[in-house]
Amino acid sequence: MRRILLLAVMMCGAVYAYAGPTNFTFIAYNGGAWENGYPYYITGGPASSITAVMCDDYAHGGSVGETWQANVTDLGSGDLMLTRFNKFVAGPTALSNLVMYDEAGWILLQTVTTPNGEWKDMNYAVWHIFDPSSPLIGDAASWLDAAAAEAKLGFPGVDFNKVYIITPTNQYDPDPNSMQEFMYIGADSSSSANGNNQTTPEPGTLVLLGTGALGLLGRRRFFS
Repeated sequence: MRRILLLAVMMCGAVYAYAGPTNFTFIAYNGGAWENGYPYYITGGPASSITAVMCDDYAHGGSVGETWQANVTDLGSGDLMLTRFNKFVAGPTALSNLVMYDEAGWILLQTVTTPNGEWKDMNYAVWHIFDPSSPLIGDAASWLDAAAAEAKLGFPGVDFNKVYIITPTNQYDPDPNSMQEFMYIGADSSSSANGNNQTTPEPGTLVLLGTGALGLLGRRRFFS
């Protein structure tokens, strides 16, 4: 039942290509705690639809109930100008910025066919791509290896036009309590149906999805 509800939200969150900065509101953590990883829930955009998102930004936070302004980037465009990690440098052997986002996007796309018991580990793998100091739990290292193997093959058959990045307009804000960056699965931006017939789940569904997290005001963290 939980998986069906999540897929319904992902479909509702098949957001479109935004023309400019858009207001979003952070609704809930998965199970009420950021440590549970994917999915978090946000709402916003022209249709105010609820979207299941994955956080790719381990160093920033944000509170449930907070509204912020963000730009939305279609990963398939290859244009990372408005993203948070487009200038990320980790040393001479570091991956290119686009490959890092592609690896993270590939992991996110695998959630569609992967049991939700793996999603937490998959999110930790994504966090580790952009922040090597973040912890690796469970099968996170295996997901990193799998993403790296796909990158070497050039991600055959992967449609990155279905992966979107939501980045705060103050994209380089160093404040750890400022809003994090998210990624989500949407409709292919090249589709003529993209953004049409968007609906918002009933309030009862939202309560189920929030799993008690609505109204929770908890800041994210750093591990020491």
